[in-house]
Amino acid sequence: MKKLLTITAIGAILATPATAVQKCVALDASSTTCTSTPTAGNADWSATCTTNGTSVPIKGIAMCSNQKADATYGTSDAITTVSDSSDTTNKYCWCKMVEPAVSSWVYLGAVSSASFCVYSCSYSCAYYAQSVSECRSALFGSLAN
Repeated sequence: MKKLLTITAIGAILATPATAVQKCVALDASSTTCTSTPTAGNADWSATCTTNGTSVPIKGIAMCSNQKADATYGTSDAITTVSDSSDTTNKYCWCKMVEPAVSSWVYLGAVSSASFCVYSCSYSCAYYAQSVSECRSALFGSLAN
């Protein structure tokens, strides 16, 4: 009987789903440096950021939208896009970090055309994450749960 109770208790513990998730991201925009190899024409981008000797790979996605922010490096929880292939208003580049945590969308700015935005936005996201501390502050300071 004692074995049956022990087995039942262990089974109940193992079957209980985990309900808490903790994110530990050691990224402080003011003391973080990032390196990347920007590539044009992709939907995704990446960089490796180092804070206090600890390197953290980050990954993100880029999107061209018909929506712009009030200021460069402004953030938004959601952005819009026009799905008509002949549309020319999707020329505003946005970046979002998806690993090791999810950020809000961060606005980089407008480019000359929607087609150039599609080609260059991921390059810009990686480059700005590497080179501009205000961009890193917007990415690291807008983490979602």
